[in-house]
Amino acid sequence: MPDQIITLLKNQNLWKWLILVGIFFKILLFYLMMQVEMNLAFYWIGTALVLSLFFRGFRNLWIPFGIYAGMTLLMLADLTFNTYFNGYLSVNMMGSSKYLADVIGVIMEVVRPQFFLLFLDLPILALAIAKLGERGEKRRWPIGLASMGLILILILGSLTGSPLLRSYGNMEFFSFHIKDIATNILGEKVQPVSQVEEECFEVVLGDPLFGIAQGRNLIVIQLEAFQNFAIDQNYFNQEISPVLNALIEDPGTLYFDNYYMQIAAGNTSDAEFATNNSLYGTESSYTYEIYKDNSFRGLPVLLKESGYQTVAMHGYEGSFWSRDTMYPAQGFDRFIDDTGYQPTKIHGWGILDEEFYEQSVDHMKEFQQPFYAFLVSLSNHTPFEMEDLFCHIQLKEEHQGTRFGNYLNSVAYSDQAIETLLDELKEAGLYENSIIAFYGDHFGLAQYDQKNEAMMTEFLGKPYRFDEMANIPLIIHIPGTKIKRTIATAGGQMDFLPTIAYLMGFETLDTVYLGQNLITAQSGFVIQNRYAPAGSFITNDVIYFMSFDGM
Repeated sequence: MPDQIITLLKNQNLWKWLILVGIFFKILLFYLMMQVEMNLAFYWIGTALVLSLFFRGFRNLWIPFGIYAGMTLLMLADLTFNTYFNGYLSVNMMGSSKYLADVIGVIMEVVRPQFFLLFLDLPILALAIAKLGERGEKRRWPIGLASMGLILILILGSLTGSPLLRSYGNMEFFSFHIKDIATNILGEKVQPVSQVEEECFEVVLGDPLFGIAQGRNLIVIQLEAFQNFAIDQNYFNQEISPVLNALIEDPGTLYFDNYYMQIAAGNTSDAEFATNNSLYGTESSYTYEIYKDNSFRGLPVLLKESGYQTVAMHGYEGSFWSRDTMYPAQGFDRFIDDTGYQPTKIHGWGILDEEFYEQSVDHMKEFQQPFYAFLVSLSNHTPFEMEDLFCHIQLKEEHQGTRFGNYLNSVAYSDQAIETLLDELKEAGLYENSIIAFYGDHFGLAQYDQKNEAMMTEFLGKPYRFDEMANIPLIIHIPGTKIKRTIATAGGQMDFLPTIAYLMGFETLDTVYLGQNLITAQSGFVIQNRYAPAGSFITNDVIYFMSFDGM
């Protein structure tokens, strides 16, 4: 029996088959973990066939093995990226690698242990190559060229009208990455806009909301990871967001309960961009880096032309997400970053919200009025772990130490800190002459995480789906007025600019904007462009999810 095993191990055909089986198994495993369902066999066989031919194209098998090992690392990166963003990692997104140290916690949350199964075949392949040694045939390069030719044919085919080949070009590993690299080098062909509607900003004569905040200071607070489910919600008789709940019930408040995030890979920075400019962030990377040299004509510029001082405030490093260059490009006169704050205590990523708000109002006292102050909060940032001192929700034992439980306490603290902001504004004499808007930038509890999904489904008493995850609050408070309304028209961050402009009395909007005024809109239409496949949208009555291959 031992002699038979030795003879078997000396059989070169065995090691060749092991290489082939390893390749086919890895590729199938990769597509399954990428959650590819449609045309799975087509992508699987195509990728595995290319790799098999590629290995046969070299006399020295260590060369394709090295490339194959590098490809495995790229697959791991794709899986990690897909878990969070739904899709392959692009070249442009790799440009944000300088922020890896800052977001390593987020990455560790989305990496799954099963991803590392992709590396199981590497030692087996290495052993097989060592056993096979260098092969004697000299003219093996035509086979390698055949594998490259096959990829090229499939890529060119994906540009045709064939749905199957177009799907292949969007979803197959090699086709996507080669097309992505080519696009990055050659530049993407953009279809120019032939015509822009000059005026689609409708003013309803006699509407008491039009111009109700004209001439007031505008204070906008972007609430980190604040989801709408926390509004008017109790956790075992404990109110999660009592401050915002009370504000919604106050006279002079508009609450938009069917409002959604519209972010791409830039997350928080994309939320800022969409809100201030009514434009979509790029899908390929993060907007604040790629377009920091552009000039924009959004809310900061429009208000500055109306005599407003415009200031952005955030208690984190000014260079993060290129804010120090992107805020001036958007028309902010001044950016106050972490160097403008003196925290007595560092929590998570920086200054606590309560101290951030207190010191921000101190800055506002020095502003020329009227002013536009754009504040980006920080405390409710992942991983949502709060010191006991700041925990206001008594959690059940099964929720203690979970992301769901941590989030409830973190968002409850974020809500309580808003009371500090409102009190400080009143004390500074700025409250009555301001319009104050609060909105969430993006989700905190990812629906793709099975534990989150299970706990949220149980907590809400209904399935925790994408629309629930993407739903964020928008609350606009106009002190001293008597108008109180809940607006259920579906909207998103793109709609903020035209909506706030209406309240502030803009008769026209002299800029290009892609949102609509939710106060006068008859129906809503919210495009999603990263966390759901491109082409997905939400209306008042429909949630449409595009297929992942874009077809």
